[in-house]
This record gives sequence, structure tokens and C-alpha cells, in this order.
Amino acid sequence: MPGKVVLPVGVATPQTLGEVVNDLDRRLREGRIEDYLPISTGFAPLDSYLGGGLHTEDLILVGGIQNVGKTVSVLQMARNIACGGRALAIVVCYEHSPLYLLHRLLCLESIDPASESPSGGVTRDAISAVVVEALRRGEQVAFDWLLGRVPGAATAWEKMADYLEGMWLVLGDGVGTRVDVLGQYVELALERGYRDVVLFVDYLQIVPVRPSLTGEQHGDVQRIGMVIKALKTIALQHHIPVVAVAAADEEALRQQRVHLENLFGPALMQYEPDVAVILNRGGMLEGGRSRPVRWAIEKNRGGPSEVEMEMILHGPYYAFNPVGREVGAGESYQGERVALRERKAAAPDSGPALDAVGERLTAGRDRVVEPVAG
Repeated sequence: MPGKVVLPVGVATPQTLGEVVNDLDRRLREGRIEDYLPISTGFAPLDSYLGGGLHTEDLILVGGIQNVGKTVSVLQMARNIACGGRALAIVVCYEHSPLYLLHRLLCLESIDPASESPSGGVTRDAISAVVVEALRRGEQVAFDWLLGRVPGAATAWEKMADYLEGMWLVLGDGVGTRVDVLGQYVELALERGYRDVVLFVDYLQIVPVRPSLTGEQHGDVQRIGMVIKALKTIALQHHIPVVAVAAADEEALRQQRVHLENLFGPALMQYEPDVAVILNRGGMLEGGRSRPVRWAIEKNRGGPSEVEMEMILHGPYYAFNPVGREVGAGESYQGERVALRERKAAAPDSGPALDAVGERLTAGRDRVVEPVAG
């Protein structure tokens, strides 16, 4: 007689249609609404194109060149979700520590991002100046002291107090925080009683994977393909949205313009995600330290694509104005994609070695640099 079939660990067991119906019945009786009610990102024009926000089981990519505001956008999305109380936002960042992200959140909360030209808020330079001067004088420094000494910090902290338990910040280790560990963070949140979760990963191309059992080294393109497939699996298995930042390839870094086809990695970067939001620099604003950034939805399985909106980035405060404006077809960057697609279609499915572009990918590390006055 044939032996008992044992499926590999992690492989889903087949379900009869009746079992799937029972699963749906259970979820409905438990009041699980996440399958039907999207989670708002807090960015009005983006939510309108996405049918209300982020949907369960979707993989969303946020791509762009360095220093365009990718980390700002996803951290602000996570903040908006946590503040709304609908879901736990897990932010796994391979670029910045939780302490650094905390400073960014203090800056963000010190202003009204919807203001056209915010001023008087907290900046990282202001925090540094106050702390350094106090330490030079031999003063005792603590967090409460900091809130009292930096103008606007106490008000910012009051806002953050509303979502202290609604956001997890995780420092991603480029060796140990493998893609399977990301799934474990989600499982840990569910075990602790969080019912709805959104996972943010910053950024996709440097997430490590398990070594090959044969000792074979994974090439960069192969590894990135494994990561993007695993992130989609996390979204499917746990019925959650997964948002991942993606860096641009060498061509886009040279031209300083990015489209979905420019994301560094295999062709899966174009086919696997359900939504792709691509950020590019817009024009210039008169005066001030804010600048326009184009947000283009270049892929959207559930709604319109190849549409653009312009969001104003308040650089010193690490915040986008969530209102934005729609960009008309006449000034949209989407026309450029036709020639790009033709070039990509004629090229083999490969990317440049990561070492060749690594320095340029990480040179800016998506930091927002305050413009020099004058």
C-alpha cells in the first residue's frame, strides 16, 4: 500500500469548497470586516483611486529614486493607520533605527501636514541643537526634559500618545531579518490579539532569504524574486495588506525618473504586486522648503492605473500634504512609459549587479535634506 502523503511544512492543505464556505461563515460570524472594508492610507487622492485604501491580500509597492520621499510616505501611511485605530502598523525598516523613525514622527506631528506652508514645527536639527547645548552645559537630559525644551515637541507627543500601541517599529537586519521572519512578526501580532495588521517593509531589495540547502549562493535578481513572492504569500496567508518600498535600477538613477519597469529586480517586480505607486520629483515651488512629488499609480488590479497625483512634501518635517491634486494627462509622466516598455521588452530578464548600483541606491537612503536658505 502507498505510504501516507505528508505535505512539506508551510504548504497549504487543499480545502474542499465546503470547507472554504465554512471558513467564510466563521469569519462573518466573528465580525471580520477586513475582507470588505479597505484600510485608509490617510492620503485622500490615493485612497480614492484604490477604492478606499489598502485591501487585504494585496501587495503594494512604493518605488522611486533615493531622497524622493519613499520612507516618508510609508511611515506617514503607517502613522495614519495606527492613529485611526483600525489596524496595527508594523514598520520593518532596514535603513533607519526605531529611534530615528521616532524623531521623524515627532517632526511630522508638530505640524498640520495639510497646511500649504507649515512653519514653527519641530525639526531634527532643532532637537539636536537643544540636546547638544544642554550636554555641553552639564545639564541632566531626559525625554520629558526634551519635550519641555523643544518648542512644539510636547504638542507632537500628545498626538503620538493616541497610537503608541498601534505601531510597531522594527530594525531590519540585513542578515538575520529574513523574509520568513517578516511573516513571524505578523503571526506574533495576531497571537497578541491584534485582529487587523498592515506590514510595511523598507526596503524590498535588501531583505535577506534563507541560504540554499546546497550552499549555492542566490544571485541578487533571484533573491529579490524570492522576496517579492514571499511577501505576496504573507499577504495571502494572513489576509493582510503588505506595503513594500522598492528601489530603482541603474537606468532610473541616471535619468532621475522612475517607472514600474525601472524597479531593480526581475520581471516579477512588474507582475507580482497588486498595486504599484511610483514617486518622482515634480516641479519647483516658489520659496519655502516644501516641494511637489508626483505619485503615479502605475499598476492597480482593483481600479484605475496610469494616473498621477501631486503631493507636497514638507521636507524638514518628514510629512506629505495628504490632500494633493490630480495631474492631468497633458502633464503626466505616464507617456514616457511607452518607450521604456519597448526597451525593457527587448532586453533579457536581468538586472545590474547590486554592487554596481549599491552606492547610488544607498547614498541618499531616502533622507529628506533641508534646502539651504538663499
